[in-house]
Amino acid sequence: MTNKVEKKLSGITRVAGVCGLFIPVVMFACLGLALASSPWFTWTEHALSDLGVQNTTAALFNYGMIAGGTLIFIFSLGLIKILSTKTGAYLLLLSSFALIGIGVFPETVFVLHFLTSASFFVILTIAFLIIGVTIKQNHFERSMGLLAFVFALIAIVSSILLFQLKGIALPEALSSFPAFVWCFIVGVKMTLA
Repeated sequence: MTNKVEKKLSGITRVAGVCGLFIPVVMFACLGLALASSPWFTWTEHALSDLGVQNTTAALFNYGMIAGGTLIFIFSLGLIKILSTKTGAYLLLLSSFALIGIGVFPETVFVLHFLTSASFFVILTIAFLIIGVTIKQNHFERSMGLLAFVFALIAIVSSILLFQLKGIALPEALSSFPAFVWCFIVGVKMTLA
């Protein structure tokens, strides 16, 4: 019986790990394509969500957020299975719903978009802070915990840019892009486990 449970757990963890591998691929590809088709976009004067409003870029950006959020959701389920302290993983799972919400509610639905967008960045940062201070089971976990903590600090410090720039795309990128890379690194470990 125990062998069956361990094998099933291993399968779930591997699927979640593969999703972790695809998070940055999907997010960076969709953002890259949306940016490439938006010559008007500047990192210092716009928000990333501005890409979710106009024509072709709207589909690329919004569907990218929905797909990325779905991948983070599945990845988080696997993370919940492997972490001894699960709070950070549950918060990461919660942030996935907010990321999906960014794609479902573009800036044209201002209040819902603002709520989902602000929730995503705040919850993601808190999730990484908690993961950073709680995972310490082995060398790999300590390394990933330290990296998560550093990425959370980068997100917090990047909020200073909110007061320096006309747009918020740079703080958004500095807050989320490292998290996507972290998911990839942990995804590799989960896939090979």
